[in-house]
Order: sequence, then structure tokens, then C-alpha cells
Amino acid sequence: MIKRVPYHLILAAQDGDSEALNAILRHYEGYISTFSKRSLIDEYGNQFDVIDEDMKQRIVAKLMFQIIYKFDSTKLPCDGKLER
Repeated sequence: MIKRVPYHLILAAQDGDSEALNAILRHYEGYISTFSKRSLIDEYGNQFDVIDEDMKQRIVAKLMFQIIYKFDSTKLPCDGKLER
């Protein structure tokens, strides 16, 4: 079962609540880290994955921008129900 971010938390973040915004970022932290990985090869030919912090910050900034400026609070979620 997929755990969603509660609708009221998104609305609070959009209204400027920094705690709500941080809670949303914590919710997506693993997802963001997964998509921020890069594969590197060292001088011995060993391949390993590292998190590219610049990429991670770009994804976080994009998510914050979408929540604050682009989220349409007049539309209900796709299933038509609000979670409490």
C-alpha cells in the first residue's frame, strides 16, 4: 500500500508552513536520493554509486517550487477523497 502525503499537509506547505514543507521533503527523501545517484568508477576499475548532492538539491528545489507555486488546491485528488 502506498502511503500518500495528506492533502492538508500539502495545503499547509503551500500556505508557507515550513514544518509541513519539511515533512513532505522527508516523505520523499528516499525517492529523491534514489534518483540522485550516479555510478562512478575509481582508479582500480571498481564501480560504486554515490548521491550527487547538486542533483539532489535541484530535485528538492523543483519539488518545493511545484508545491508552493504550481499545486492547484481547487482540484481534488484523483480518487475524489481527501485523507485526514
